[in-house]
Amino acid sequence: MGNMNPTQTWTALLHGRDLLEATLENGTCRLRLIGCEALLQQVRALRERHGDDPQSWALPAGSGHTDMLIRELILKRRGEWDFPYKDAEICHCRLVATVIVDQAIVTGAHTPEVVSRWTSASTSCGTCRPDVEKIIAYRLGKTS
Repeated sequence: MGNMNPTQTWTALLHGRDLLEATLENGTCRLRLIGCEALLQQVRALRERHGDDPQSWALPAGSGHTDMLIRELILKRRGEWDFPYKDAEICHCRLVATVIVDQAIVTGAHTPEVVSRWTSASTSCGTCRPDVEKIIAYRLGKTS
Protein backbone atom coordinates (compact mmCIF):
# COMPACT_ATOMS: atom_id res chain seq x y z
CA MET A 1 0.00 0.00 0.00
CA GLY A 2 1.14 3.53 -0.78
CA ASN A 3 1.71 6.19 1.82
CA MET A 4 -1.58 7.99 2.47
CA ASN A 5 0.23 11.04 3.85
CA PRO A 6 3.06 12.00 1.51
CA THR A 7 5.84 14.12 2.89
CA GLN A 8 5.77 17.75 1.80
CA THR A 9 8.62 20.23 2.20
CA TRP A 10 8.71 24.02 1.82
CA THR A 11 11.95 26.00 1.77
CA ALA A 12 12.99 29.63 1.98
CA LEU A 13 16.65 30.43 1.72
CA LEU A 14 19.27 33.08 1.36
CA HIS A 15 22.03 31.22 -0.47
CA GLY A 16 25.06 30.54 1.70
CA ARG A 17 23.54 32.23 4.72
CA ASP A 18 20.06 31.32 5.96
CA LEU A 19 17.75 28.35 5.47
CA LEU A 20 14.21 27.81 6.67
CA GLU A 21 12.61 24.49 5.88
CA ALA A 22 9.28 23.07 7.01
CA THR A 23 8.49 19.41 6.43
CA LEU A 24 5.03 17.98 6.96
CA GLU A 25 4.94 14.25 7.47
CA ASN A 26 2.05 12.26 8.93
CA GLY A 27 0.42 15.45 10.18
CA THR A 28 3.49 16.66 12.05
CA CYS A 29 5.46 19.71 10.95
CA ARG A 30 9.20 19.73 11.55
CA LEU A 31 11.37 22.81 11.10
CA ARG A 32 14.98 22.97 10.05
CA LEU A 33 16.79 26.26 10.60
CA ILE A 34 20.26 27.38 9.67
CA GLY A 35 21.07 31.03 9.90
CA CYS A 36 21.89 34.20 11.68
CA GLU A 37 20.92 34.87 15.28
CA ALA A 38 18.18 37.33 14.27
CA LEU A 39 16.45 34.68 12.16
CA LEU A 40 16.76 32.03 14.86
CA GLN A 41 15.33 34.38 17.51
CA GLN A 42 12.42 35.48 15.32
CA VAL A 43 11.48 31.90 14.46
CA ARG A 44 11.83 30.86 18.11
CA ALA A 45 9.39 33.62 19.12
CA LEU A 46 6.90 32.58 16.40
CA ARG A 47 7.09 28.95 17.50
CA GLU A 48 6.48 29.91 21.14
CA ARG A 49 3.40 31.96 20.21
CA HIS A 50 1.91 29.90 17.39
CA GLY A 51 3.47 26.41 17.40
CA ASP A 52 5.75 24.60 14.98
CA ASP A 53 3.66 24.85 11.83
CA PRO A 54 4.41 28.03 9.82
CA GLN A 55 0.90 27.84 8.37
CA SER A 56 -0.42 29.25 11.67
CA TRP A 57 2.20 31.98 12.09
CA ALA A 58 1.42 35.66 11.63
CA LEU A 59 3.00 37.21 8.54
CA PRO A 60 5.87 39.54 9.47
CA ALA A 61 5.51 43.00 7.95
CA GLY A 62 9.14 44.11 8.01
CA SER A 63 11.57 44.55 5.14
CA GLY A 64 14.60 42.81 6.62
CA HIS A 65 15.89 39.54 5.26
CA THR A 66 14.53 37.57 8.22
CA ASP A 67 11.02 38.96 7.68
CA MET A 68 11.18 38.21 3.95
CA LEU A 69 12.35 34.63 4.44
CA ILE A 70 9.79 33.90 7.15
CA ARG A 71 7.04 35.49 5.04
CA GLU A 72 8.11 33.31 2.10
CA LEU A 73 7.98 30.12 4.18
CA ILE A 74 4.56 30.98 5.65
CA LEU A 75 3.09 31.79 2.24
CA LYS A 76 4.55 28.64 0.69
CA ARG A 77 3.18 26.53 3.55
CA ARG A 78 -0.27 28.13 3.11
CA GLY A 79 -0.14 27.58 -0.66
CA GLU A 80 -0.24 31.35 -1.24
CA TRP A 81 3.30 31.96 -2.55
CA ASP A 82 2.97 33.49 -6.01
CA PHE A 83 6.37 34.84 -6.98
CA PRO A 84 5.75 37.43 -9.72
CA TYR A 85 8.39 36.26 -12.19
CA LYS A 86 8.64 32.62 -13.28
CA ASP A 87 11.54 32.51 -15.79
CA ALA A 88 15.05 31.53 -14.69
CA GLU A 89 16.62 34.58 -16.37
CA ILE A 90 15.17 38.03 -15.75
CA CYS A 91 17.62 40.22 -17.68
CA HIS A 92 18.33 38.80 -21.10
CA CYS A 93 20.65 41.65 -22.16
CA ARG A 94 23.01 41.13 -19.22
CA LEU A 95 22.22 37.40 -18.69
CA VAL A 96 21.18 37.94 -15.07
CA ALA A 97 19.40 35.06 -13.37
CA THR A 98 16.16 35.79 -11.53
CA VAL A 99 17.57 34.21 -8.37
CA ILE A 100 20.45 36.74 -8.39
CA VAL A 101 17.99 39.65 -8.48
CA ASP A 102 15.80 38.03 -5.83
CA GLN A 103 18.71 37.38 -3.48
CA ALA A 104 19.90 40.99 -3.92
CA ILE A 105 16.45 42.19 -2.91
CA VAL A 106 16.38 39.90 0.14
CA THR A 107 19.78 41.24 1.23
CA GLY A 108 18.74 44.88 0.96
CA ALA A 109 18.45 46.08 -2.65
CA HIS A 110 14.96 47.56 -2.24
CA THR A 111 14.92 49.92 -5.25
CA PRO A 112 15.43 49.18 -8.96
CA GLU A 113 18.49 51.42 -8.95
CA VAL A 114 20.19 49.43 -6.20
CA VAL A 115 19.24 46.13 -7.85
CA SER A 116 20.85 47.43 -11.06
CA ARG A 117 24.03 48.46 -9.22
CA TRP A 118 24.34 45.14 -7.40
CA THR A 119 23.38 42.81 -10.27
CA SER A 120 23.61 44.79 -13.56
CA ALA A 121 20.00 43.79 -14.31
CA SER A 122 18.04 46.48 -16.15
CA THR A 123 21.15 48.45 -17.15
CA SER A 124 20.89 47.94 -20.89
CA CYS A 125 17.50 48.06 -22.62
CA GLY A 126 15.42 48.34 -19.41
CA THR A 127 12.77 45.85 -20.52
CA CYS A 128 13.15 43.85 -17.30
CA ARG A 129 12.78 46.83 -14.97
CA PRO A 130 9.00 46.38 -14.48
CA ASP A 131 9.62 42.76 -13.50
CA VAL A 132 12.37 43.82 -11.08
CA GLU A 133 9.93 46.33 -9.58
CA LYS A 134 7.28 43.60 -9.20
CA ILE A 135 9.73 41.34 -7.37
CA ILE A 136 10.74 44.18 -5.05
CA ALA A 137 7.09 44.95 -4.26
CA TYR A 138 6.30 41.27 -3.70
CA ARG A 139 9.27 40.70 -1.43
CA LEU A 140 8.48 43.82 0.59
CA GLY A 141 4.85 42.72 0.96
CA LYS A 142 3.55 45.70 -1.00
CA THR A 143 1.33 43.82 -3.42
CA SER A 144 -2.42 43.65 -3.30
